[in-house]
Amino acid sequence: MATTAITPYQLVKNTNVAKLGAATGTVAATPADGWVIAAGDRDGDILLVKFVADGSGDTVIVLAGDDPPALKKGQGNLTITLGASVAHVVALEAARFMQNDGTIKATCTDAGTLCEAVIMPR
Repeated sequence: MATTAITPYQLVKNTNVAKLGAATGTVAATPADGWVIAAGDRDGDILLVKFVADGSGDTVIVLAGDDPPALKKGQGNLTITLGASVAHVVALEAARFMQNDGTIKATCTDAGTLCEAVIMPR
């Protein structure tokens, strides 16, 4: 079992740096272990994460972070139900989801779901 690493695109204001398609992203090698997104120490930035389910749909769980740095970890995990072949984009707040190693972690139940991330500039 292994988590799948995701490196987010860093957006730059007024510059086209990312090309995201409806069916782009990375499938988790092991769904129960999911993805680990390299969010760094971006406590003031918003991380946009896109999940795309295959034809069977899926459930994704974004795990609550560690305190510190996730001062709002008490709000718990975020569960996202994905419809079949549907893309969902979620704006994740570091204060709730950041792990102490500077990552954000998510798991899923289906082997066909894609994940992709974008860091919004301040």
